[in-house]
Amino acid sequence: MKKTTYFLFSIFFIIIVCFGFVEKNSNRENNKEIRINKKEKDSIKTLRPKDLNVKSFIKLFTEKYADNESLNLITLSGEFPENWVKNEDIEYLMSLIKSKKKCCSYINIYSSFMTTEQAEVGGFAIIFMNSLIENKKINLGLTNSPKTDIKEIEKIESWYKNRINK
Repeated sequence: MKKTTYFLFSIFFIIIVCFGFVEKNSNRENNKEIRINKKEKDSIKTLRPKDLNVKSFIKLFTEKYADNESLNLITLSGEFPENWVKNEDIEYLMSLIKSKKKCCSYINIYSSFMTTEQAEVGGFAIIFMNSLIENKKINLGLTNSPKTDIKEIEKIESWYKNRINK
């Protein structure tokens, strides 16, 4: 019993150390961190949703995507702020909701799962528009690779037409 417990603890420790090392190096290689100048040294801050707006989020997730990579992920830490999507983002998001352009998937810093699925720009646009329409906080979970969805697009377009006709 003691040997089994010790063995499981050892494996868990090795996985944590290795995952931390891989995550740390992958962020540096892909320039997914923000450097903050200090007096004597640079420190690294993981990106948080509150550091981004809708346009910078989409830009980051599309620019970092590479067709020849098997893992196209962007790691973010923390939750999306309330009312993250603004009314001035509506036109931009409406122009993207049908986009099938591939982009990086979202992964929360605490996720132990790394997806190989590819996200679509339109999928993120749909999530962001639904957040605005339903006045709900964005929750992408631990990982998310959203795709475009015709039914959701029709629902959003209907809302948009009713909004314009008012």
